[in-house]
Amino acid sequence: MSVHPQAQVLLDLMAQRPQVQPTDLPVVEYRAYIEKISRPRTVPEVAEVRDIQLPGAAGPMRARIYNPTPNASAPQPALIYIHGGGWCLSSVESHDSVCRALAHQANIVVLSLDYRLAPEHVFPAGLEDCYAATQWISKHVNELNLDPARLAMGGDSAGGNLTAATLLLTHERKGAPIAFQLLLYPAVHTLASNQSRQQFAEGFALDKTLSNWMFQSYVGSSNKTALTDPLVSPLLAKDLSFMPPAFVLTASHDPLRDEGKAYAERLQQEGVQCLYKCYEGMLHGFLNHTYLLPLDVGQQAISDCARHLKDALHTASGKL
Repeated sequence: MSVHPQAQVLLDLMAQRPQVQPTDLPVVEYRAYIEKISRPRTVPEVAEVRDIQLPGAAGPMRARIYNPTPNASAPQPALIYIHGGGWCLSSVESHDSVCRALAHQANIVVLSLDYRLAPEHVFPAGLEDCYAATQWISKHVNELNLDPARLAMGGDSAGGNLTAATLLLTHERKGAPIAFQLLLYPAVHTLASNQSRQQFAEGFALDKTLSNWMFQSYVGSSNKTALTDPLVSPLLAKDLSFMPPAFVLTASHDPLRDEGKAYAERLQQEGVQCLYKCYEGMLHGFLNHTYLLPLDVGQQAISDCARHLKDALHTASGKL
């Protein structure tokens, strides 16, 4: 199948813009440029949206809470969301619309984490922030009015990577359990050589040059073991059988498609309840694109994610 006509509109717009590379600007200016061109144009309504400070691994970090039912009397299910951006870019602002939509459609609290970014903070800084924040949330469920048995984690692209790696750390360190994982076109084998990485290396929203810059910025020039570290490439983990149930989503025209599919297959092979879906005609990052321009498949994918979150976090408690 070819690129969906609605996704092709985005590729055409990208082709018309100046081709700015991350090495053309200081990283702070490049981040600002990416935030500007990817700012959502539509913002789903949620009853309560507020920022809080919570402890990261090396000091306070920001998290944004989306709560569709702030006056709920009973503890609520929640999704801890880790944004993508190649470990170097993006923020809670860039993923605001996606988090709003998931909170609204799944009727859950979403907590979006603003972890430290590379290259200023190389691996494992961002990962340790995500782990520290997840454990803090798990220990403060009472003040947040959350149900500790119904906490999920999720993220897109590098955020999917950090979600999977945080779950590996949680198992290793015997941290608080997570009930469900939502992985959106995750980067789980960072230097994989497969068909989709080769087929979509140029001209499909995530070019090889940018991807390589992100990876090198994240691990740093002196890290010689990153290529085989499961906390960098979770697909390389020897054991995934302890992972929580999952929904893994990929896009057909995405360099990360094959590794996302391979990760879902690993989970299934090791006895983890895992649903997998590849969305035809879509590009890397298409859930965010849904709030930049009309994208019907993106809206369907968000509805699918919300449905799986509901099934995992509401049905078990008898609410649906």
